[in-house]
Amino acid sequence: MKAVRPQTNDDWKLEKDKDQIQVYSRRLPNSKLSELKIECTMPGTQSQLVALLSDINNYENVIYKMKSARLVKRISETELIYYGVSALPWPVSDRDMTVRLTFNYVPTSKILYIKGVDVPNLIAPRSGRVRINNWLANWQVRQATSDQMQITYTVRFDPGGDIPAWLDNVAASASAFQSFSLLRESILLPRYQGKSFAFLQ
Repeated sequence: MKAVRPQTNDDWKLEKDKDQIQVYSRRLPNSKLSELKIECTMPGTQSQLVALLSDINNYENVIYKMKSARLVKRISETELIYYGVSALPWPVSDRDMTVRLTFNYVPTSKILYIKGVDVPNLIAPRSGRVRINNWLANWQVRQATSDQMQITYTVRFDPGGDIPAWLDNVAASASAFQSFSLLRESILLPRYQGKSFAFLQ
């Protein structure tokens, strides 16, 4: 007889499954933090993805709901800091955050790890914007074929302020789906083709 595993608070709930993009959500116990996980297959290469995510000045065109973004400091080819503002529907205030983005490639497994963590005190709070806190995003990117990637992305955060129920959970999952749909289109832009990075060799 097969044992039935009891459901726990660690279990992910599938919110959306469409176009090879699966979005999961869960509420962290005893916490205000929400957490999302996206698993998807995407055209392109690891180099193209690094090129896109390093192109801060174009975020408003390739990142869903990104109202504006600017590079704060480029530390190296594998590390940078940026400030971004995300547009939320009225009457909710826009959100902002400063993020340290790092890239790490493991040659033995050929997996690219990308990490984004908020740097809360680097940029002073701005009027009319609510600061996102406790942002932590992790990418695991495997080159499945020469032109296809398999991506697992997890993110957890405190959106700050008061968020209406209609913007929580399901709406966040819908935004995550739209984000990866746009990302999948954007990575094919000419500006991200033919890029190379020393750490990916």
